[in-house]
Amino acid sequence: MPLRLIASPWVPMAVAAVVFVVVLGQGIPVVPLALFIGYVALAVALPGVFVWRLLLRHLHTGPDRPPTWFEDLSLGAIFGFGVQLPVYLVGVWIGLPLIVWALPVVVLAMSATTLGRTVWALPTRRTDTAMSWGLAAVICYGLVWLDRESFAYRPLSLPGNKSPGVDETFHLALVGELSHHFPPQIPFLLGTRLDYHWFVHAQVAAARWATGVEAQAMLRELMPATLLTLAVLGLAAVALRLTGRPVAAFIAPALLVAGAFHLFGPNYPSAIFTEPFLMRRFVTSPSQTYGVMMSMPALMLLLEVLRPDRRAAKVTWVALALALLALSGSKATFMPMFLCGAVAVWVLQLVWRRRPDPTATALVVLLALVTAFAQLVLFGGSSGAMAFDPFETVDAALRSQQINDTALSSTLMTMALLIGWLLYGVGVIGLSIRGRWRDPRVIWMLVSIPAGVTVGLVFFRAGLSQLWFQRSAAELVVLVSACGVAALLPDPLPRRSAAALLAVAAAAGLGAFAVSSWVEVANDFEREATVRSLELTVLAPVVLVAAYVAARAWLGRVGARRRPGPTILLAVLLGLGLSNVIAFGVEAATTPQGVPKWPVLFAAGGVDAAEFIEANSDPDDVVATNIHCKSPDGPKCDNRNFWLSAYAQRRVVIEGWGYTALTNANFDPERRNSTIPNPFPRRLEVNDAAFEQPSADTVGRLVADYDARWLFVSKKYPADIAGLSTLTDVVTEVFRNGNYTVYEVTG
Repeated sequence: MPLRLIASPWVPMAVAAVVFVVVLGQGIPVVPLALFIGYVALAVALPGVFVWRLLLRHLHTGPDRPPTWFEDLSLGAIFGFGVQLPVYLVGVWIGLPLIVWALPVVVLAMSATTLGRTVWALPTRRTDTAMSWGLAAVICYGLVWLDRESFAYRPLSLPGNKSPGVDETFHLALVGELSHHFPPQIPFLLGTRLDYHWFVHAQVAAARWATGVEAQAMLRELMPATLLTLAVLGLAAVALRLTGRPVAAFIAPALLVAGAFHLFGPNYPSAIFTEPFLMRRFVTSPSQTYGVMMSMPALMLLLEVLRPDRRAAKVTWVALALALLALSGSKATFMPMFLCGAVAVWVLQLVWRRRPDPTATALVVLLALVTAFAQLVLFGGSSGAMAFDPFETVDAALRSQQINDTALSSTLMTMALLIGWLLYGVGVIGLSIRGRWRDPRVIWMLVSIPAGVTVGLVFFRAGLSQLWFQRSAAELVVLVSACGVAALLPDPLPRRSAAALLAVAAAAGLGAFAVSSWVEVANDFEREATVRSLELTVLAPVVLVAAYVAARAWLGRVGARRRPGPTILLAVLLGLGLSNVIAFGVEAATTPQGVPKWPVLFAAGGVDAAEFIEANSDPDDVVATNIHCKSPDGPKCDNRNFWLSAYAQRRVVIEGWGYTALTNANFDPERRNSTIPNPFPRRLEVNDAAFEQPSADTVGRLVADYDARWLFVSKKYPADIAGLSTLTDVVTEVFRNGNYTVYEVTG
């Protein structure tokens, strides 16, 4: 019995689950953690897995190898977020947000029917135990990384006015909006449509309604850990379905989590330009993390319909359409890439067959329709101020490292960025050796990847947002690389061969770490790249390839019986990225965990005042405030002020105007987006007059024009509080503390 237990593929997943609970349990009490896990299992995963198996049951009963339970659970759980979202949005629209709990009830009822029992009893293959242990190791590493690099720097014990940054208040504000309203608006700028990737905020809002767990805990810890775990499992499931090889299912997520190669030094903040997945913005940009996870079912189904050996069933197309719609509002970067790849497949099939391919045609039409839906319906046709500006990303990277912009440095930085973005895709060589480059699935990936990477080089947007495209392409890079490596390896892969290749990769990573550390010490500073480190980053892969070719040639001349195969070279090149894992391990073992000192985001007492409004108002009530700038005494007005709408969970006449399409449309390359003036000067004038020249007329105009029901006054910003207090026929003071006063409009 003990031996059978150890050989079970579910044991490593149980170990990963324990690590998940232990890591999150350090900051989140047992009851909220249990409620969240139960919610995800019952209200998300259970309906998702059932619908996934229901739609794709032909894969289990067809002539091909049936999927494993691992695949169905991983991709089905992710699919469940897409199944649940429209139900929740309808519930918010009709005032019944807890309707999401109807989903597991319906599934359980259907499970008692003949159809339901058939769905759960579909035949499956056994999950490979070695693959399961490998994925558990990848998940545990990612969770520990999150704990040290993010959770510890963003403890939930922080006072509300010392939030880690404005981004969190922005996301909290959107969660509050989607907790009470559909269709959603921008809550801090009344009457402005929400042109943003808001699906993840709706998911947090749904979980908040269902569990009562605070949105802040979900944004900082619960959702990042969940999205990381499911993204790793989902990518592994896609690789397993595509290749049938457990080794590919391990390699793809391992490469993604290990990260991009560079020799800029162990302490270089690679999250800015090169890191594809695990980065400091993993938590502060939940839409990207959620989008990566939500892309996995769509990715698997896209590859399924592109199979060259048979046509996909109609129900597969239905599942694909649903998965793409669920992805469309998660992150806007995926759909254009996927569409470019589909168009390339259509064109090449037309050239080779001299007639349009029906599958490629249908895929192009479907992707075009979903892309148009996302762009026009969800994002209102906004381009996000993405501007054609070739190699501005390279110039920005040089400026960030204080490197002079010369022809040499610009060329080196361009090549270093491309190596960082693409080197872990070098396994694709295996597909070319095996002659699989004409497979439409390979073509689709090989075109989608440069489509995403090119955006990062030829376009530019404030905040380096163009780099989200190359980060979105990263999952395709590692997937095609894993497929290529698997194509070169024997099936099944002997344990001794696997251990040898892992040892070679680890040695390459250790060597890269040693060289990177030497570069950092030699330059006598940390966290910056230099021309020397750029040169080494560019030359290292070239030197390794040259050494491999020279070694094979020499061994051939001396008549050696065995020469190193291409898998050895791939293990070395792919192992270079392990320098990031080694650097993290060394830093964790030698450097005590620091205690960050977060600056005060707003004056003390603001959360109490905002939550008073939340507790005593209707969700449709509108608030007016005299707070518009991030700081009351800054040299310029920083328009990223969102904390009132975040904590009051109410719409505000005009609080801040950062991160909006209107502000982005006024992009000026000579100034930061955060200092662009507000797009509604008359509204600001009417709003501020009620606070600075309070009278029955000024307050009355504010109420008449914008239906304001509450006045939220900060003493740090211009306001005639004494004058407001005399307007007893118009407003009534209902809350006061040292820094804030709240009035209810009664007149």
